[in-house]
Amino acid sequence: MAAPFYAGYTALFEPGNTTAWDDILLQFSLVEAHCRDAATGMLRHGYDESKQAVWADPVTGASPHVWIRAQGWYLMALVDVLEWFPRGHRGYEMLRGWYLQLAKALKREQDGESGGWWLVMDGEYKGAKGNYIESSGTAMYTYGLLKGVRNGLFEEREREGYLGVGKMAYEGMVERFVKVNGTDGTLNWEGTVRVGSLDGNGDYKVRKSWLEGAR
Repeated sequence: MAAPFYAGYTALFEPGNTTAWDDILLQFSLVEAHCRDAATGMLRHGYDESKQAVWADPVTGASPHVWIRAQGWYLMALVDVLEWFPRGHRGYEMLRGWYLQLAKALKREQDGESGGWWLVMDGEYKGAKGNYIESSGTAMYTYGLLKGVRNGLFEEREREGYLGVGKMAYEGMVERFVKVNGTDGTLNWEGTVRVGSLDGNGDYKVRKSWLEGAR
């Protein structure tokens, strides 16, 4: 979450600071090395370098599930950092490649009916009891994909497809999650999960509090 500020500050005040640009790249490289699921192109919620956390995989150190909002923060950080990151740096195309890989996965995983995405995104839990199309992560993905379209991160032949994904998600959010408050006429935003931390074992079947939300 700090990377966009880090990149913006460096670009504005120390654009020649290669140590800072290398450090920003390193943060994303670590996430990619430990959290990216090669089979799905999506990223696990987090990882523990020591592999000692109760939720950590003993081999990879990664948590067991792909959680919409954790991945949403990552997507937004990537697209924001790419706006500042120097194109002449060796890491620019690496960052863009990771962004495009995740965008491809999100395009595939978008719910065709609502236009949104599931809170817990592992395939076996789509439609499972307690899981639902979650609004805050859907908003993050919509922002991340549409900003990527606007900033030219996609190849021209792919642009319209991702623009369509973003528009479908946006229209779905307006229809599904924006509600008029009957008391004072203001607007409410609904469907957001209240908690999604790794303070337990992170298992979907055990941590039902993971799925607490205003649905």
